[in-house]
This record gives sequence, C-alpha cells and structure tokens, in this order.
Amino acid sequence: MNNNFSIVLVFVVGVALTWWIEGVRWDADVSKLKANHTAELKKQSDQAVIDLTNQKKRTEAAMAAFEALDAKHTKEMADEHAKNEKLRADVAAGTRRVRIAAANLATCNLTRDSTAGSSSLGDAVQIDLTPAGGSVVLSLRESTSRDAEVIQYLQGYAAEAQKRCKIN
Repeated sequence: MNNNFSIVLVFVVGVALTWWIEGVRWDADVSKLKANHTAELKKQSDQAVIDLTNQKKRTEAAMAAFEALDAKHTKEMADEHAKNEKLRADVAAGTRRVRIAAANLATCNLTRDSTAGSSSLGDAVQIDLTPAGGSVVLSLRESTSRDAEVIQYLQGYAAEAQKRCKIN
C-alpha cells in the first residue's frame, strides 16, 4: 500500500506541477497578448490624435480663408453700396443727373439719326430722368451689383470649400 500511495503521490505531484507550469505559460501568453493589444491600441490612439490635430488645423485654415473671403466681399458690397448712396444723394440734390442714351436696338442705329450711315454715341438722343426716376435706376444698379457680388461671393465660397475639403 505504501507503494501505491507513493505512485499516487508522485502522480498527484506531477499533475500539480504540470498544472502550475501550464498556468504560468497561460499567464505569460495572456500577458504577452495584453501587451500587444495595449501597444496596438496606443498606436491607434496616437494616430487618431495626429489625424484630429491635422483636421483641426485644416478646419482652422479653411475658416480663416472663409472669413477673409467674407470680409473681402462684405467690404466690396459696402463700398458699392456707399458709392450708390452717394450717387443717389447727388441725384436727389440735383448735382448729378441720370441720363439714358436711347438707341434703336433692333437695327443698332441710334434713334435720333436713324437715316445716317454711321453713327456715334455723340449722336444719341439723351433722356434726362427726374430725380425719382434716377433713384429707381440707381436702385436697379445697386440691386444688380449686389446680386453680382453675392454670386461672386458664393462662387468663391464654393470653390474654397471644394479646395479645402478636396471635393472632386
């Protein structure tokens, strides 16, 4: 019985020793996988930080470009509005008059001298408008120039957005 007990004891010690060795190996493998996983996550996190920093710089550059574009067009529109208001005030004060040179657009001959073979702008009939009529013409001029500025602004904004966002 002593002999059987020794065999069982050796077997149990062998199993325990094998169990302990496999546990140590398992822990080493798990630690190695955790370290690899942590390193990979850190690498991805660092790349995400770099990407976000670059995106933030691109966004700030785009916003600065858009602000500069907006400031430029806002100033141009304000200058054009001031010019138009000065013209309107001059017309209302009577220091300037709005004149329209009439031409026969169907034949491209001026209406004053439609029988002449060659005409110049100096031969054109000029129509003086009342201050109210001049104001209407200046309002149309202002509206047209404002629309042209808005279109130019929006086209510039779209072009800048396309360039900054790399839209094809």
